[in-house]
Amino acid sequence: MSGPGGFYTALNQSLETAPRVAVATIVRTRGSSPREVGARMLVRPDGATDGTVGGGCGEAEVWRAALEVMQDDQPRMVVVDLTNEIAMSTDGVCGGIIDIFVEPWHKNGTNLASGVLDAVQRHRLVATATVVSRSRGMPIALGEKLLIVDGQPHGGGFSWSALQARVLADAPSVVAQGQSQSRTYKFDELHEPEVSGQVGVFFDLALPRPRLVIVGAGHVAVPIAEVGRLLDFEVVVIDDRPSFANAERFPGADRIILDDFATALDAIEITPSTYVVLVTRAHTHDVHALRRIVRKPAGYIGMIGSRRRVYAVFKLLQEEGVPLEDLLRVHAPIGLDIKTETPGEIAVSVGAELLKARRGGGAASMSDLLRPQYRYSLSKGDADI
Repeated sequence: MSGPGGFYTALNQSLETAPRVAVATIVRTRGSSPREVGARMLVRPDGATDGTVGGGCGEAEVWRAALEVMQDDQPRMVVVDLTNEIAMSTDGVCGGIIDIFVEPWHKNGTNLASGVLDAVQRHRLVATATVVSRSRGMPIALGEKLLIVDGQPHGGGFSWSALQARVLADAPSVVAQGQSQSRTYKFDELHEPEVSGQVGVFFDLALPRPRLVIVGAGHVAVPIAEVGRLLDFEVVVIDDRPSFANAERFPGADRIILDDFATALDAIEITPSTYVVLVTRAHTHDVHALRRIVRKPAGYIGMIGSRRRVYAVFKLLQEEGVPLEDLLRVHAPIGLDIKTETPGEIAVSVGAELLKARRGGGAASMSDLLRPQYRYSLSKGDADI
């Protein structure tokens, strides 16, 4: 199973031939563990598995629990303690504690799985929220599930509206952090009359594969496309020259668009999982491209060019009424603050900045260093930059 799409495809396929399967998901870890939060294992009625939650004795315990879940239809938490598994015969040392939620999935749950798949394919931000623990007497059942697409309920649902409201309020911050996680919701009479206790909810993110849109197909674009592919981006290349925008130059690209930049960008939906790199042959093309995307919710916009070229592009757009803060979102000059000369070196710098935008980190971008100067010059109308 590769990524969320692979998991939900395998789940749907299994439910086509079996009335019920079990899914085991790591929802919390303490200390070192062989797999990360969100790792899953699908178990079929015949005992066959797809995926892993770590291997070893712990996984065998989870596998047995999965077979029981398919029989009694009762989800449960399996706590795997690896702190005592350190021995000379082991290849590695983990020594952590893992909480693994094991739940049944039925044929009538395929609509939820299909909903996740559909949203991922449309590059939407998707999360499933599942009740994985609760205090005694709380008015909700283990395993209740809510599908959230772009922050809105899109399937399933909780029987307790007070919990659903708090989960939906938290969904944007979970997506912004970019990783699956568990959150605990405490209730008392201030939140809900005659209710006291807590509920554990696991947010399982099914974020779409990020899309890298390379605007311009010149010499620098070729290694940037290769780096993007290496980093598992869906790579789209745009240029209006057939001698540049072709499969021979970009054999690994998922899509090559031969059209003028503005028209091509108008046809691409720009979402938070879209990363746009402008490496065009002239600042006029940068202006046309930025005009189409600078106010859209792209996860990243970067533009190659000297300081004066960047300033000229920003100034032209500012005069058209584009707000300064929108312009300063653009990473320009593009890339991290390292010495680069060749197209390959520039591509490495750009790839690292894409990872910084996607994953986080403290490495300095060239745009971080120059943004104060652009702000001052554009505010004062001073072209001396």
